Amino acid sequence: MKKGINQWAFPGNYPIPDLITEAAMHGFDGVELCPDEEGVFPLSLGSEVLQEIKGMAGDKNIAIRSIALGVLWKYNLASPNESIRKKALEVGKRGVEMADALGASSVLIIPGYVSVPWDPASEVVPYEEAMKLAKQSITELAIFARGTRVALGLENVWNKLFLSPVEFRSFVDEIGEPSVKIHFDTANVLISGYPEQWIDILGERIVTVHAKDFKLSVGNINGFCIPLEGDVNFPAVMQSLHHAGYDDYLIAEVIPPYHHSLHALLANISYNLDCIMSMGV
Repeated sequence: MKKGINQWAFPGNYPIPDLITEAAMHGFDGVELCPDEEGVFPLSLGSEVLQEIKGMAGDKNIAIRSIALGVLWKYNLASPNESIRKKALEVGKRGVEMADALGASSVLIIPGYVSVPWDPASEVVPYEEAMKLAKQSITELAIFARGTRVALGLENVWNKLFLSPVEFRSFVDEIGEPSVKIHFDTANVLISGYPEQWIDILGERIVTVHAKDFKLSVGNINGFCIPLEGDVNFPAVMQSLHHAGYDDYLIAEVIPPYHHSLHALLANISYNLDCIMSMGV
């Protein structure tokens, strides 16, 4: 396997060239970039700039492994509001275009939500309606992605939707598009289940993995932490990934817990991923 680092581990204004350099210095094989509407890596970047970024990464022997569309928390792919859903589809399609231009294997898609748990002002969509609209939206994105080599990695997130791996598996299988896969997050299911069991059920549908951890003693969004600092059973997770035939990237998605040393954070994550990759063999 290979190890990657998500852009969110870096300060919000951290330049992409410096991010690539730091990732290479700390032994990462690839990065996951997170476009937004503004900032250092906006959705509006032109093809020329994207090619420059791809070239910089190539020069450092760093892959742009995936694109993560966290902005889809703002625009719900399962919203009954057609204008919001239309905007979400535009964001999803743009993410596919950017991933294709950068040579990324997958784009992380938040596949719609019933509500956003940490935002009391978010819309609340009836569960069955959210399922129906999410299916419509993901199908449209998959048709758009047919002319690329980019997989749609639907992430298991805290969206109050797809509450079991069996349901998530059925959702992907019913769409029936080869590009529709799963971006599996090891920590997101821990509060209600066991990530190794999810991996066993989702199997070959998993296209990308977020190696993330969670402290059950905290029990809320503040419980997410650096891999090996929480309660995820990584030996069992790795055994299940090996059994599923997954031999691709483990990407650390971490919101910086260190306020004074990016180098310490990256070195710690890199070392911990090395330890994790040696497990379950």
